[in-house]
Amino acid sequence: MKTLTPNTFSSATSSEAAEVLLPADEDLMIGIQQRDGNALKTLVQRYRKLLKCAILRTVHDDAAAEDVLQECLLDLWRHSDHYSATKGKPLAWMMTLCRRRAIDYLRRSMAYCRAKERMEESMKETVSYTQDCSLDCEQADMGRVLGQHLALLPPAQQEVIRLAFLKGMSQREVAHATHTPLGTVKTRLELGLKKLRQVFRTRSAIHTMQAA
Repeated sequence: MKTLTPNTFSSATSSEAAEVLLPADEDLMIGIQQRDGNALKTLVQRYRKLLKCAILRTVHDDAAAEDVLQECLLDLWRHSDHYSATKGKPLAWMMTLCRRRAIDYLRRSMAYCRAKERMEESMKETVSYTQDCSLDCEQADMGRVLGQHLALLPPAQQEVIRLAFLKGMSQREVAHATHTPLGTVKTRLELGLKKLRQVFRTRSAIHTMQAA
């Protein structure tokens, strides 16, 4: 059993007196509205941890939550005139302010992520377009070179090579399009390509000699 002494009553009385002397939240808000920096400091010290916990429920990053809290405190100082005691307690108003700021931060972060994704996708499309253009140029150049040398071949061999390589037809499709037996198409392709390879070898050798 605890023994009561005069000091016990004295301590209790001192504690109760200290609590009475502490300014109420409403009085601190009035002080803040009157641009009292000490009132803001006292109110922040009283509820800082609680406000940050509320922010962390939405912003799951300690550093980001600290930034959001600083924004909230700045809003509290700048827009303290928006608070009215008739609408609720100061703590409830501050909690609402923190939740709104946390949601705003989350929206900004999501918007940034979406913008970043769109930019990356745009970059990929640009690279893909550039590669496609290069491929088209290579194909156009190949078509021009083939066109120059196909004239050296017999008309029948020219026809099957044009259909197979410039039109992208299979040998069977070429045979059907030209009303020619498949074996004949294969023979004409083989002979025509053989002659073209000889021409390209000669052309390459000439270029090599010119480069030297």
